Parts: sequence; C-alpha cells; structure tokens
Amino acid sequence: VFQHGGGGVMIEGEVQRFLVGCALAALNLLYAREVVIRAKVPPGWVRLMLFLPCLASHVLYPASNFDPMKETMASAVSFTNFGWWTNFKLMGLAFGRGQLVGKVGSPLMFLAAGALPIKEEGRDPKHSSGRRTRSASAAEAKVARDLSPSATLARACCRIPVLCTVIYAAPRLQVGSFALNLCYSFGLYAVLGFIFDIAGLVSSTVFSITLSPHFDKPFLSTSATNFWARRWNLVAGTLLREVIYEPIIEGSMTALPSKGSKKSRNPPKPSTARRLAATTACFLASGLAHEIIMWYMCGAREFGWEWTAFFTAQAPLCALEWFIKRQTKLRFPTPLAIVVFLTVQLTIAKFLFFPPVVRQGLDQRVINDVKRILGLP
Repeated sequence: VFQHGGGGVMIEGEVQRFLVGCALAALNLLYAREVVIRAKVPPGWVRLMLFLPCLASHVLYPASNFDPMKETMASAVSFTNFGWWTNFKLMGLAFGRGQLVGKVGSPLMFLAAGALPIKEEGRDPKHSSGRRTRSASAAEAKVARDLSPSATLARACCRIPVLCTVIYAAPRLQVGSFALNLCYSFGLYAVLGFIFDIAGLVSSTVFSITLSPHFDKPFLSTSATNFWARRWNLVAGTLLREVIYEPIIEGSMTALPSKGSKKSRNPPKPSTARRLAATTACFLASGLAHEIIMWYMCGAREFGWEWTAFFTAQAPLCALEWFIKRQTKLRFPTPLAIVVFLTVQLTIAKFLFFPPVVRQGLDQRVINDVKRILGLP
C-alpha cells in the first residue's frame, strides 16, 4: 500500500493494473507500427481490420480489470484514455490521418504520441518558411514558456487547491443549483487539466515532444464555437477533427495525398451543408463516447442518452452562432459574450449533463476517490 498524508491510501494493485494497461497499449501500438512499416499495409479498411484486436483490447481491459464503483478515477482515466483517445489515434492511423502518421519512424515517439493524452504542436504552413512577423515570434515564445516543464509542473500543482476547494464547497451547495454546476465545471477542468499536465510533463521531458496547449482559458470563451474548437479539451477536439470531421469534408475516409505529390488533387470547397454535417457528426460521436463512458462508470446500469443529447445539441448551437454572425451585425462586447455563453451552456448542462451525474452518484464517488488519492479527511 502507498501511504499518503491524512490517512488516505492508494491500493498497490490499482497502480499495477493501470501499468499493465499501459504495457498493453504499448504492445498494441508497436504491433500497429509493424503493420504500417514492415507489412506495408496501405491506409484503408484492411489496415483498420488489422487494428481491430488492438481497439477491442483497449476497451475490454479497463472494463474488466477496474471497478468503477470503487476505483473511480483509475477507471475513468484508463477507459477514456485507452478506450477512446488511443483508439481514435489508431483509427486515424488506419486511414493515414493524425499525428501517429508522422511518428512511425521512431518507436519511442510513436508510443508516447499514441499512449499519452497529449496534443502535439501543429505547424502553421504560413510560417513554416520565410520571414516571421515579430508578433508571431513573440506569441510562439510565450506558448513555449507556458508549456515548459517548470510551468507545466507549477500549473499541475495549482490545480490541486482548486480540487480541494470544489471537494469541500460542493456538499454545501444545493443540488441542481447554478452555483453547484459551476463548481463541478471547475472541478472537471481541474481534473482533466491535471491529467493533461502530467502527461505533457512526461512527454516533454522524457520524449522531447513539443506540445500545444490542451486548454486555453475555457471560462473566457465567447461562444460555443470558440469554446469547443479553441479552448476546451483540445486533445479530444483534435482527434474528432482528424477521424470524423476531415473525412466528411474531404469526402474520403483515407487521407488525400499531400499537396505537391504526384497524386495530389484539390478537393472542391466544402458546402455549408457538408460542414454542418461534419460538425454534427463530430458532436454526435463525442456524445456517444461520453455516453459509453457514463454507462461504464455507473456499473452498466442505464443508457440515459442525456450526455449524447448534450453534445449533439452543440452542433445546432454552433450553426446558429455562425448564421447570426454572418447574417447580422450583432456583436456582443467580450465580457457580455462570456456571460451569455456561460449562461447558455450551464442552462443546457442543468437539464442534460449534470442530472445523470447526480442521479448515479458519480459526483460523490469522484469526490471521495479524489480525497482518497490526495489523502484528505
């Protein structure tokens, strides 16, 4: 047993089973790399079929080796990271998409990019060569400082007081109230941020991977589009764009040849209807993934479909924002836009996101498990 201050304990077997899950993911990723490099299976459905055992094991292992009712955090992290995020990376690789495509030459880099919940820095082709503006260089320097190991570690440590505040404030707030839902939102942000910070710290110090921010001050979002596309959980957002959005926009599951190659072609500009369909498909896929996670975390008791509805509802909301912005001159001052966005999102969440969390007691189990891990009374 690992002992922590305040009498909290973390069961050794829980850690060992998580490490076994990491080892399983590593073996599956190495197998996928061999399929690409040695077997030279081209991108497409055949490659995806060869990846199916890996995809299945990433779901079945955490589902059968963790008890979500008692090991809430370990269950959630294992099932979400391997069952969703690593699997989406492998699905992208199956069709020649995503960040794993550029990592097949280096086994360690390939493993880190596939197994860790990270978002690698994306290069802007406009700035890949030639003169760089002073403002662009200054912005990149600021991002580099913010993502340095020392800054990442400091940010992870700062999230712990936020978690402690949520843990002890939540029981004092009325169930279903705006204040409690906002409190839970900050708690979710702190938990996900801590996980991404630790993963980023490992990838940047051990594997020297240059990262992009995983969050960008989400509580300063001015619209649903701004929130989902640029500020909230950019790890999941990037995967959804690579695996769902881009294939629909391009009209091809397999990635199109890059510009400059002999087989390259210029796809037609996507129509508004195609963009809306791609956006809706992304939110629907995200909603279904969250619904499966909720089903698993609640002991496979029910499919309430509320989380699916919550995420799918974001698509028409983004479309409405786009229509208003394009057809009218209505613009809110930034402070007002932030208040309007938070009010709308928390109102939708009040009816669709938080009810299953409270009804299944997931909020209390998360709080109790975080207290156990941190050794809090």
